[in-house]
Amino acid sequence: MDVVPFRAEWETALDQLEMDVELAEQLLVSATPAPPQPWQPPNLRGPMPDDLLPRARLLHERQLAAARDIALAAAATRRQVALTNKVTDTYAADVPVYLDITA
Repeated sequence: MDVVPFRAEWETALDQLEMDVELAEQLLVSATPAPPQPWQPPNLRGPMPDDLLPRARLLHERQLAAARDIALAAAATRRQVALTNKVTDTYAADVPVYLDITA
């Protein structure tokens, strides 16, 4: 097995995962997020080279942090929607709130 292409496959896979995490991190702070592309698992031969493990571990920590932040943002959004629904449910559009007697 050729070592250089084997390593390049792993580096490419890590590069793609890193771009996906960066996109997830951007989605959390963007007002107009771009939709993520479907993830395709890479077809890798053999185990990851040992010298790439620190990078993979750091990337995994970022993935976990992004997943946690997305879950927190989703929960906050659900709470906001529930509050909005409560407020809009009490509004009756056909009943005037103020009467202008000077008009």
